This record gives sequence, C-alpha cells and structure tokens, in this order.
Amino acid sequence: MIEFQLKIDSRITREVVPLIVKCFSEAGRVNTALFPCPEETDEELIESWNTSLEEELLHDRHKLAGLLNDPKFAHGYVKIADEDAEPVLRSLTELRLFIRETRLREFMDYELENGDFTLSQKSKDNQFYYLAYVILAEVQEGLIKCLV
Repeated sequence: MIEFQLKIDSRITREVVPLIVKCFSEAGRVNTALFPCPEETDEELIESWNTSLEEELLHDRHKLAGLLNDPKFAHGYVKIADEDAEPVLRSLTELRLFIRETRLREFMDYELENGDFTLSQKSKDNQFYYLAYVILAEVQEGLIKCLV
C-alpha cells in the first residue's frame, strides 16, 4: 500500500478537489484526442489505436477514481494499492494534460514549468485550475518517489 500526505495545505485541497473531480469527469468524455495515433494513414491501425487507448484510459481512470473518491484525499491524504500506482500515474498525466489544454490556456508553458508568474495576476478561475494542476503534480511526484 502506498500512503503519503500532500504538502499543500488541506484547506486548499478541500476547496480544489471538487474542481479536480469535475475536470476528471469532463476529461473522461473527450480525451483520446490528447494522444493521437502517430502519423499513420492506415485507417484500421488508427481505429485499433483509438479502441485500445480508450480501453486503457478507462482502466486507468477507474483506478484514479478510487483515489479521488476517497474522502481523505480532500484532506491531502493519498492512499492507493501498490498495483494501482502506474495506472493512477497515467491517469493523472491525462488529467493534467486535459486541464492544461482546456483550462490553463492563459498560462505560458514556461510559467507552468517554472512557476514563474504571480498567481494573483491571473483570473480567479485560472488560479483554481492552476492549484488543481499543482495538486495533481504533487500526487504524481509522491507516487514516483514511492515507486523508486
């Protein structure tokens, strides 16, 4: 079992987790476009790629849903089964890409990578989506540390 506590204040996680859950739900409806088939012209291969990807994403999302639905997660506690770590990592990546592509367009890539901006100068919505993005990144980092 992998367990750890986020460094982010639990008052922030309690505010932002509902937004993460909302994004998770939205991402589940549209996201295979984030992972297009590599430059391919064979329609059968593209269809097979998309079908396989959808199945894998669904499996990974199911594992992440377990974490997001755990009431302790809103208080900054992460607890997942060892065998769920990799699917959760993949699903977290998918969710962060979704948030980046759909909610954080106001941010430049270097701002997200380096944190080189003033949060209060961003719109209120973008502030919350950025915090969601950061919380998910911290979960990813914590899982990776536990796996290494």
